[in-house]
Amino acid sequence: NPPAACCVTGHEHSGTPTGTFIQLPNTTITAYLTIPPTTPPTTQTTTTHPTTKAILFIPDVLGLWPNNLLLADRFASETGHLVLLPDIYTSDPFKLHKPFSLIEPTDDLVTDWAARGSDGKSPHTPAQIDPIVDASITYLRAVHSVARLGAVGYCLGAKYLVRFLDTTKGKIDVGFVAHPSFVTEEELWASRGPLSVAAAEGDLIFTKELRHKTEEILKKKGEVWSIGLLGGVAHGFAVRGHPESTLDEWAKEEALGMAVRFFGTWL
Repeated sequence: NPPAACCVTGHEHSGTPTGTFIQLPNTTITAYLTIPPTTPPTTQTTTTHPTTKAILFIPDVLGLWPNNLLLADRFASETGHLVLLPDIYTSDPFKLHKPFSLIEPTDDLVTDWAARGSDGKSPHTPAQIDPIVDASITYLRAVHSVARLGAVGYCLGAKYLVRFLDTTKGKIDVGFVAHPSFVTEEELWASRGPLSVAAAEGDLIFTKELRHKTEEILKKKGEVWSIGLLGGVAHGFAVRGHPESTLDEWAKEEALGMAVRFFGTWL
């Protein structure tokens, strides 16, 4: 299902990101680059990092906001791989809304943003986002000599992970998505490579029916796959849960652990 109000509702997490912002060579694309803490800090701002594996972080509609930066740092720390988080919404992310705020976002407002952007003239569709994801992959392959590329995709970011999941064409080799939105059956059928999915029991976007349909397609495709269902949580749990909720924190960490273990075996 397309993005909706639940895609922009949640809580901001505290912490200090440890990566750095860069501009991809020969582009106007801004990205957040973070490397494992075992690497000397002085190399954090360099343009190259010796590695054969890396992770591309394709974010939810909130883009380069603190929760995603902190989560990218966690992936670097937990996997030991460089992580790149590109600004796929070109400085026009949707704004976070706290639950039960005075001004509640509507489903139409979110889908309109995706179709036309905040100013009505800057859409966030495959025509605009595909080239950014492709350039990010090219950067990792060329500049960092990445031989095996994993990717994580949250909410709308999952759509673009699936679109570029093709281990036969030098794109994304292994993927993990959480509470996906707007992924079509055609995109899922066309993907090639191991895919893990973290789903929420109460997700109004990736519903039970869509989850079961996803299972059917993945079974028929014959690829390596997994779907983990987290009870008691809703869309956005892997990124935007309440930091003081034991259930929300458990679900977020469970999703992170699913991804790390999946990459540990298949990346």
